[in-house]
Amino acid sequence: MFLPQYYYPIFIYSVLLLSILQYLKLQSTSQLTLLTVKKGIGGIYLYCVAFIVIVGLRPISYHFGDTVNYAYTYYGYQRGLVLYDSNSSEWLFNWMMAKASKIMSVQHFFLIIEILYIVPMLWGCRRLFPKNLGIAMLFCLGAFSFFTYGTNGIRNGMACSLILLALSFLIGTKTEKIIASILCFCAYNVHHSTALPIFCMIIAYFYRNTRMIMSFWLFSILISLVAGGTVESFFSGLGFDDRLSGYINSHQYDDSFSSTGFRWDFLLYSVIPIWLGWYVIFKRNIVDRNYQILLNTYILCNAFWVMLIRSSFSNRFAYLSWFMYPLVLAYPLLTLPIWKDQGKKTGMILMAHVLFTYIMWLIKG
Repeated sequence: MFLPQYYYPIFIYSVLLLSILQYLKLQSTSQLTLLTVKKGIGGIYLYCVAFIVIVGLRPISYHFGDTVNYAYTYYGYQRGLVLYDSNSSEWLFNWMMAKASKIMSVQHFFLIIEILYIVPMLWGCRRLFPKNLGIAMLFCLGAFSFFTYGTNGIRNGMACSLILLALSFLIGTKTEKIIASILCFCAYNVHHSTALPIFCMIIAYFYRNTRMIMSFWLFSILISLVAGGTVESFFSGLGFDDRLSGYINSHQYDDSFSSTGFRWDFLLYSVIPIWLGWYVIFKRNIVDRNYQILLNTYILCNAFWVMLIRSSFSNRFAYLSWFMYPLVLAYPLLTLPIWKDQGKKTGMILMAHVLFTYIMWLIKG
């Protein structure tokens, strides 16, 4: 629908505009109204449908990163040059691609992938934020990695969206827990790297000591500074993801972030939800089981990235915690009574969250 180079600018400016409008509305929203009154959701549904259609049917272009590589594989299935192997790693995504290649074009396949990226995220937000679905999705849309994993790392993005939905089912009835398990099984067989958030989610479900988990995160910084190379060698040998060793040891892709080495700027970005969690749980003494699981899972996953922060493609590892970032940030703001002027503060945090993404795009451009 547009030239490839215009997709992201149109996306980021539209999200920025929606966030400004939401910010203005939140300035006069009381804590009681924010937490208890169900807001209109028609606008956010319309935006998500438009995003799915426009981005899902995007042109095959290197402006969208690995979209081209996935398209080449898809063409291989269509021409019989690539055959489906049921014993292959990450068989579920390969099975989807093999089946789709027989009945639809590659653009329609990407449209389905976009649906599987957005809909689980939207559904998870609806379950976690029944009163504030629209604001919660704005936090997701404005996240630093949102657009990238809808067009570039599409398998990782789709798998992590399934994990978000699984998190929303984790606390509930036995049936809901079974649904969460099925979603985790599907996510793992779409992209094996989700083994990390699944493992951390299980730990967070049974181990509730947030203070110790925060201490572990701080300790991970020390480990990274003192013994980062040793830790990278250790993790590269674990083999939980076939690409892990290559990402850690190769320097071919050192420009995948604007610079490599110990990224204090991204560490500062990562700590914001952790600081907010510390304030909510220990300063305000607010206890919420859903929030505790979300926060503890995020902290554990992010600690893994901190220990591997110097490696090439560390953005791949960062996303294994950052995909939770918007929900961990939004959950206390939209569901828990923290401040008297919570509407105003929520609007400010939303704007800061989106502006970070916008500024990083300007810097990169």
